[in-house]
Amino acid sequence: MQFPKKIIKSSYVSAAAMQAQPVLDAFYSSVVACGRQPPFKPTIQVAMTPGSMRYDPVGRAIIIIPYEVLQPAQRTALERFAAVGTLGLSDRDQHSEVFNNLLVAHELGHWLQEIAQRPLNRWQAEYEANRIMVAFWRDHPAASPSAPTEKRLLNFVAQSLNFPSPMPDNIGMSAEEYFNIHFAEIEKNPIAYAGFQKMMVRQAIVENPTPGFCQVVAETWPE
Repeated sequence: MQFPKKIIKSSYVSAAAMQAQPVLDAFYSSVVACGRQPPFKPTIQVAMTPGSMRYDPVGRAIIIIPYEVLQPAQRTALERFAAVGTLGLSDRDQHSEVFNNLLVAHELGHWLQEIAQRPLNRWQAEYEANRIMVAFWRDHPAASPSAPTEKRLLNFVAQSLNFPSPMPDNIGMSAEEYFNIHFAEIEKNPIAYAGFQKMMVRQAIVENPTPGFCQVVAETWPE
């Protein structure tokens, strides 16, 4: 028996939204519990065309991309990502774990930054969103059968031994300076952009003392 394409599409859209929505709900409730009163609660929107997940300030929504609409090149990259991952997931499950769940908290970090309206350069915006994500999942770990937070974070930052460094050799500047100067070209290069994001998450993971979620909320959105 064959199901109409419309029903199939509805199925995967609903599945992606159901993975992301609980993260948004928990994140929003936690921000309120930290003593902040956001002027609005963002929504989850599932894209019907290939692209990158993001926070859309105009639509006030976290845009997530279901596995089914990924382009062939994106699926190939995802297969490599899953192969070096530490959770033993298929490419489809790796996509769901990372892009429809774990990184939703990163995009909500950008939502907080929008509300706070503090001037940030590109490195600060991305690094702080990653700090927020790490702190959120440490203070609000996903329920079973999800893996523990530290294992989920290690799965995200895993990469092959021959994965190219996002930084050119002997560049004579910090990663932050390079990222800010070359952001436009880095953003167009998925491998380089992923390399910088993983670099930032690694830094956030080892930050000592370890900040709690309410601490990073207060730093992002001072009273």
